[in-house]
Amino acid sequence: MKALQVNVFSSKYGWFVVISAANKNMCVAVCPRRQQTELFMNFLKVLVAVCALLLAPLSFADDGVDGARPTVLITGANRGIGIEFAKQYAELGWNVIATCRNPAGADELNELAAANNNVVVERLDLLDHEGIDALAEQYREQPVDVLLNNAGLMRGPDRGQMVGTIDYDEFDRFYKINAIGPLKVSEAFYKNVKASDLKIMAALTTGKGNRGIPVPGFSLYKTSKAALDAIQKEIAIRWKRQGIKVVTLLPGRVLTHGETDAPGQNAVDVEDSISGMIEVLDALTIEQTGWTIQWDGELIE
Repeated sequence: MKALQVNVFSSKYGWFVVISAANKNMCVAVCPRRQQTELFMNFLKVLVAVCALLLAPLSFADDGVDGARPTVLITGANRGIGIEFAKQYAELGWNVIATCRNPAGADELNELAAANNNVVVERLDLLDHEGIDALAEQYREQPVDVLLNNAGLMRGPDRGQMVGTIDYDEFDRFYKINAIGPLKVSEAFYKNVKASDLKIMAALTTGKGNRGIPVPGFSLYKTSKAALDAIQKEIAIRWKRQGIKVVTLLPGRVLTHGETDAPGQNAVDVEDSISGMIEVLDALTIEQTGWTIQWDGELIE
């Protein structure tokens, strides 16, 4: 949200006050010179406070968030699956609040925002709970139709993830990022989702979680994602009466740009995976809350 700007001009007729938002003059007021300085300053304070309340939605819209459009908030939107979600939702005309841990280094995401006035980039670190609360406060008046918990941590199977050589500091980090972090985001933006039309909370899981897929290693990643699956089911039960639809999405073995399929992996292009998951979200009903659904619409038991 862009801040309101206040400019005061003096002339022989009195004081002129111009209040603007997003380079647009929104309000002009005049206070005669004969008024005492203290009275003028009190008048100015009241005027600024009133205009801030009345004009905040206008400055909000100029940041790319238009109240007439549906809104999606995406975590981990700087690369891979996350940025493809941002691209496709932007093309569909949605407001896209694209978050990542380091916006300054998210070149592709910043280029997307520069080319699309319906995309805004915000900082969100799953380990920074105060920062998550601050972002939710910043957008407290903005309904969020789809909350996409996409951000997560994944490392190779040889990084302290083999039973017998577990790195327990890493174990703690995996849980904080892959399970506790998304839960915190869901709690922080609960009111935003509840206030929206679609009321969807989605999180991305993996076939390496509790699906019984025999992939060696990845112990920390698999167990943290299994915890996320359980958290999603708990949220679904808790908030079903509020009309919130909670779903866990399985994107498949996704090939991001430049990757090639490995034998037996049955990989899917990132564009197809994301477009399929968007279709799943579009068709989601309250009866399906708590489900895990694959990118192609298949229900995963």
